[in-house]
Amino acid sequence: MGEGNNCRKFPILFIFTFFAFILLESPSFPATGVILTVKGKVSIKSHDAISPAKTGLRLEPGDMVSSLGGTASIILSDGKMHVVKEGSSFILPPDKAEGSRDTLVTRLMDTIRDMAHRGRGPTVKAMVRGEGEVMLIYPFNSSITSNKLRFEWEGIEGVEGVDVFLKTPSPAYRYSFQVDPGKNKALLPKDAPALLPDIRYYWKVKGSGKVPMEPLSSKLCWFSILGQEKAGTLKVEMNRIDSMGDLDENSRDFLKAILLTSYGLHHQAASILKRMLQQSPEDQGTKEVLLGVFMKMKNFEEAARYR
Repeated sequence: MGEGNNCRKFPILFIFTFFAFILLESPSFPATGVILTVKGKVSIKSHDAISPAKTGLRLEPGDMVSSLGGTASIILSDGKMHVVKEGSSFILPPDKAEGSRDTLVTRLMDTIRDMAHRGRGPTVKAMVRGEGEVMLIYPFNSSITSNKLRFEWEGIEGVEGVDVFLKTPSPAYRYSFQVDPGKNKALLPKDAPALLPDIRYYWKVKGSGKVPMEPLSSKLCWFSILGQEKAGTLKVEMNRIDSMGDLDENSRDFLKAILLTSYGLHHQAASILKRMLQQSPEDQGTKEVLLGVFMKMKNFEEAARYR
């Protein structure tokens, strides 16, 4: 009787041990990568085809990145960083990488590819404005942090005042306030109903008291305030980027811009990318990513300036 029970327990124990081994075994996956920054001439050889390297290009196992006098930085899906220095090359491992994917890096890579793809889309021309249309500047279809809440628009001439309107359908919110003539910036009044985090609010401005009475108004734009929990996670992830080794300042700034836009903080991301382009105006890849950010915001007028 006892021996029979032991015999029945053996296969169960064997099965349990087998599956435990499978679960504990490190998973493997093909390592992919993305070009972060490029300075000077760098090439990519993929399936015997050679093309110039630029920011945002996806790399597959077996691809070779070679310096032609320039340098490039690369991020891989396992979180590892590589810098191709002058006169050197790097080949993405053709075999599968051991371990698990880095979720932050995977999100950064996906965002880079998305923004670069948008930026390489059809040529964008600034939309023709309607008669009397006022252009909103900030916030423009973007999330913002609570400490950066303000409103900015093009100056409106010949009016007695400017009315700023805010609304959202759910939870119901409607509020307006007036700004003195000649001003094109305003803070939300202290007695205004509180704005909730992670809610999309719509806003516009309208000139008041103009003679003759021609309408001067903007279209609606949206904004949302990043919630405290998301802001905390963002801070932790920013610190992770700061701690990544083998990255120069440009590569680090680029990753931070990508991280910001993954949270919908497009204004902050665009500011970093603009500064990078001022330092390296020949960096076509960074320009395409910046264009992608503006396309995500549907800010076609700003995007047209970088075509």
